[in-house]
Parts: sequence; structure tokens; C-alpha cells
Amino acid sequence: MKIPLLAILIFTAPLHAESWTLQKLPDRWRLNGFEGSFDLSGIAAINGSHCLVGTDELFSVQPGVIDRSKRRITARPSVPLMKLPAGAKKVEVDVEGIAVAPERNAYYVTGSHGVGKKKGDFQPARLSVFEVPVDPSTGRIDRNRIRRGSLAPWLEKSRVFRNFVGKPLQQNGMNFEGIAYAKGKLWFGTRGPNVRGTSYVIEADPESLFNQGTPHAKEHALAIGDGRGIREITAVRDGFLVLTGNSAAEATKQIPISLARRPDATFELFFWKPGQKVRLIGKVPEVPGKAEAMLVLEETDAYIDLLVIYDSAPDGGPQAIRVLK
Repeated sequence: MKIPLLAILIFTAPLHAESWTLQKLPDRWRLNGFEGSFDLSGIAAINGSHCLVGTDELFSVQPGVIDRSKRRITARPSVPLMKLPAGAKKVEVDVEGIAVAPERNAYYVTGSHGVGKKKGDFQPARLSVFEVPVDPSTGRIDRNRIRRGSLAPWLEKSRVFRNFVGKPLQQNGMNFEGIAYAKGKLWFGTRGPNVRGTSYVIEADPESLFNQGTPHAKEHALAIGDGRGIREITAVRDGFLVLTGNSAAEATKQIPISLARRPDATFELFFWKPGQKVRLIGKVPEVPGKAEAMLVLEETDAYIDLLVIYDSAPDGGPQAIRVLK
């Protein structure tokens, strides 16, 4: 089970998904007991009962138990993704997305692969992708078999991305904010850079991320509009749902100039099938914060029900949204 997100383009208008619309559902969901509950940034579910939730301020993740009848997701104890380096009191992986590979009994968790948002400082843990084995019957994480890799060696050699690596997000720097799994591959959504109205999805071979060499990957260009970036990507039956928002982050004291054109309060949902143009579905309604993560609750021939989670909203401010096909 996964989670999709929403996007509406402002400057360069993509094609609309034929007759697709979205609406907010009246269902009231709750997320209980998650650490950093105002900074929830990723979610994916191995089945209808068990999921994994990430927070961008921590270096751990938390399994969750899904109770559909009560519309509630309850946290279990956190699981560190890595050991603290010697002498370090705090490490931020900057978890920005979680995907699930049911046939591999594993979650994949990605760090932003960017520099710190407030200071623009380099933090090695952010350049991480983790494979997190899970028992689907219990939701239990096998922490002894967690593997850590990175897409950084490929990014540093890429003609598209190499000039954006290490730059702050306020200045169009390289940054991931979503990850999906489909057809045996991982698909990374880039918040930055935006190049002349184009953002990117990076398709990568999972196993190559955990070898010593350069990962096997390629980029796909998505015309989502000037100043817009991918904030989440989720696999559905025939392609992906892509959530978009501001590409640039807000200015900070240390980084006082930002390319952001407006407040980070508008988010859109697109449908994208590799090899085709991205198609706009609509604008996410009544947002309580910054849209960060999506979970697919149900998909039928007629609709897709999503749970959208927001940064800076209490307990993620979960909202149920229906995409009518």
C-alpha cells in the first residue's frame, strides 16, 4: 500500500488527466505516538495492517499499526537506521521518503541527498538510502539486516545534476523528497533542481545502490512548471501519483536569499506514466501544513483513496483524499 500526492501547475500547464478529479473525504484519521510528530515526512505500508513512518529530524524510523475500522495508525518503538558516529550526539538522515517492495519484504528509506536546509551545511548521513527488511506478518523490522547505500556517486557524475549537488535548496540545490518502488526499480522524486520548468524522477536499480561502484540510474524529465518541485511520488496501478509544491525552500538567517516565488502553501497532484507526459489532476484541498507524504489506502478501477500527511501540522494532520478516475 502506498501513498500518492497532488499537484497543479501554475506557469507551464501540463496536460490534464482525462476526467480525473479529487475530493477531500470526511474520514478523520489519527496518527498516535510518533516522535517528531510535527515533522513527519514519509510513510509506506507493507500490507493493510503494518506500515513504516519517517521523520526528517531523526535518524530512526517507526513501524506503525493500521486500524482501518478506527482510522488510526499507532506507533511502535523507533528503529535506528544507522549507528551514531563516534563522538556524535545527534545525526539527521533527513528522511524524505519511504517506499515498500512487497516481493522483497523490504522498505526503502531515502535521505534528502542535499545540504542542511537552515544552514546549508554538509551532513554525510543525508546522502543515504536504506533497505529495511520487514516481516509482513508482524511488521517487525530486522534491524540487523538494514543496508545503507547512496545515490550520491551517480549524482556527482550526472550531466543533469552535478552542478546542483551541494547547493542549498533555497538556490535550486539537489534534494530528494519522495521515493517509490515499481517494476523492480526505485523511483526518486526531486524537489530540486527545477530547470526551466522541469523537475525530475530518477529511476535506479535497487541492488546497485548497495555495491561499491556507481549506481545504475537514469533521469526522467517532468514538466511541472517554473519554481515547482516533487514533494512525494507513489506507485499506483498504471503509473505514479506525483505531489508537487515549491521547489525552493524559505530563506533563513544563514541563507537569506531564496528563489521561492510564493509561500509554500499550494500543492498539486499529477499522474505520470514513464514514457508519457505528466498530467495534472488538481490542487490538494484545504491543506493544514506542508504536504510531505502519501499512503494509498485503496485503489479500484474507479478511484484511488489516499492519506496525505503534512509537515508542521499536529501529528501529521492526516487527510483522506479520493482521486476519481
